[in-house]
Amino acid sequence: MSLTPQLQILLAFQQHSNEEKEQNVIRRPRLFNKRTILDNLTNEEIKLRYRFGRAAILDLYSKLKPYLDPQTKRNHAISGIGKLLATLHFLASGSFQTTVSAVSGCSQPTFSKILNQVLAGITSLAPQLLHYNMSTNNLCRIKEDFYAMAHMPNVIGAIDCTHIALIPPSDKERLYYNRKGFHSVNVQVVCDAHTKILDVVAKYPGSSHDSFIFRNSHLHDRLCQGEAQEGWLLGDNGYQIKPWLITPLLNAETRAEQRFNKSHKTTRCIIERTFGILKSRFRCLDKTGGALFYRPEKVCLIIFCCCILHNFALVHNENIDGLEDLSQVEDIQ
Repeated sequence: MSLTPQLQILLAFQQHSNEEKEQNVIRRPRLFNKRTILDNLTNEEIKLRYRFGRAAILDLYSKLKPYLDPQTKRNHAISGIGKLLATLHFLASGSFQTTVSAVSGCSQPTFSKILNQVLAGITSLAPQLLHYNMSTNNLCRIKEDFYAMAHMPNVIGAIDCTHIALIPPSDKERLYYNRKGFHSVNVQVVCDAHTKILDVVAKYPGSSHDSFIFRNSHLHDRLCQGEAQEGWLLGDNGYQIKPWLITPLLNAETRAEQRFNKSHKTTRCIIERTFGILKSRFRCLDKTGGALFYRPEKVCLIIFCCCILHNFALVHNENIDGLEDLSQVEDIQ
């Protein structure tokens, strides 16, 4: 069908008008949030915000680069070190993702993806940083270190559980409600005399009893097979006495029994100190930092990664004494 001359002229004018509009369109430049660069922070600011010093962070980044460095060549892709810093700030501050993403210069959905990448990288360090070596030489060293504390012989670790608060799934809320009156994951930890975490079990809901978690752990199986080599763990009275696990005497009457209980208590208190250091460094694990808003499986992964990072901090002699509460400095840029 042929067009009339009038219609042809009208279409020509319309096309010319559209071309003029396209030429006059001013494209808005894409805006990117300001991202933290480690070089722009003082050593004090780095330690305050991330709970690690500059050297430790750079060493950690070197180990995690294959997991973190961007695969894209885009100019504004988030760098590997940026991903690590955002995650460390989240773990250290206990802030919600929205707060951390604002401080780190990325959107909340982006940070959610970043967190998964960094956690996967940290988990890969477990064989080097969180492994209970029960070789004869290593157990002898552990025994010597514990004996130096309060003359308790043959101790190869202190064991206890701690609760990490979370928002429970609605269909399993009762399972996660613990005896202390809040919802949690009950986490079993074994440490040495220097607060190094030797073993961790983070998968049971808050209603699970400490002794139940231990009986169903891989560590229990190893001890039953004789790997303790005439050594024993120190536990509280919530655990059943075994050839490789001893608890305080319930009715200490003689002087020898009282001395035993005193030595047991003094030595085993290292596990409480370990929990204190762990939760002070990683406020996301402390109830005062709020409950973790993730499904239980991811909460357990976060706990496991924090335990790995705790041991990594010990390697670098990182001390958290005297640091302020990170909730007071989240607005630092």
